[in-house]
Amino acid sequence: MKVGYLGPKGTFSHEACLRCFDKEEKIPFRTIKETIQALVNDEIDRCIVPIENSLQGCVVETIDTLIADKNIYVIGEEILEIKQNLMANKNYSLDEIKIVYSHPQALAQCRKFIDNNLKQAEIINVASTALAALEVSKKNYCACIGNIECLKEYNLELLKANIQDNSFNKTRFWILSKNKNTAIGTKMSIIFKTEHKPGSLYRVLKVFNDYNINLTKIESRPDKKSAFEYYFLVDCETSNLNIEQALDELKTQTPYFRMLGIYNEGGNYGA
Repeated sequence: MKVGYLGPKGTFSHEACLRCFDKEEKIPFRTIKETIQALVNDEIDRCIVPIENSLQGCVVETIDTLIADKNIYVIGEEILEIKQNLMANKNYSLDEIKIVYSHPQALAQCRKFIDNNLKQAEIINVASTALAALEVSKKNYCACIGNIECLKEYNLELLKANIQDNSFNKTRFWILSKNKNTAIGTKMSIIFKTEHKPGSLYRVLKVFNDYNINLTKIESRPDKKSAFEYYFLVDCETSNLNIEQALDELKTQTPYFRMLGIYNEGGNYGA
C-alpha cells in the first residue's frame, strides 16, 4: 500500500502519517491538492491531509479539493498537537534573522511571536514547513518555522521552541480513500448545497435539530461555478439511532448532497 502526505519529510502531515501508517510506503507531495489528486489518479492508495487547525480554522485547500473531486471518502481522523519552532542553519540571534520561511498556516499560528521578535525579517510563504526547513538549511541569516523533527532531518539549530501564539494548538487530519469505510464510526462528514431561496439553510439545519443530531462543525465554501452560492461542510456525531432516516430527509431538502464518510478518530489505517 502507498500512502501520500504533504511533504517533504518533517512536516506535521508526515508526523501524522507515521502515526496512522506503519509499514506502508509513504510518498511525499508538494501541495495538498497534488496529494489528493494522486489518490484520484490511483498513484497512491490512501492519503492524509490537514482539514482544520484549532487556532486558524479550516484548511480551505483541502475542502475545495474535496468538493472538486467527488469520488474521495474520509475513512479516519487523527488529531495532532502542534508545536511550532524557530530554526536556522546556525545559532543566530533573533535580530540577525533577515528572512523567515514557512507555510501560511504556521506563520499565522505564530503571528504574535513574529510581530514581537522578528519585525525586521521578511516573511516568505512556502508550500510546507519542511520545504521551509530545506530552504533555510542552504541560506545564512534565514530562519524557518516548523516541526522540531526538521532539526535532525535538515541539520538545523533551534533558535526558539514553542513559539505558537496559543499552547492549545491542534490540527485535525483526515485519512482519505477511494473506498468507503464500511465500519461503524462516531463521526460523520457531509457536503451539501441549498436552494437559493429564503429559509433553505434553516430547513436543512432543522432536520439535524428534529433528529437530535449534534453538529460539531459547519463551514461554507463558495461554489466557484455560481456567484455567491455556497457549499456547506458539516461534521456531526452519529450516536442517534435514526441517522439513516435523517440522511434520507436531508437529501430531500438539498439539490446537492454528498456523504464524505463515517469514521473514528485514531487508529491504524494500513492494509
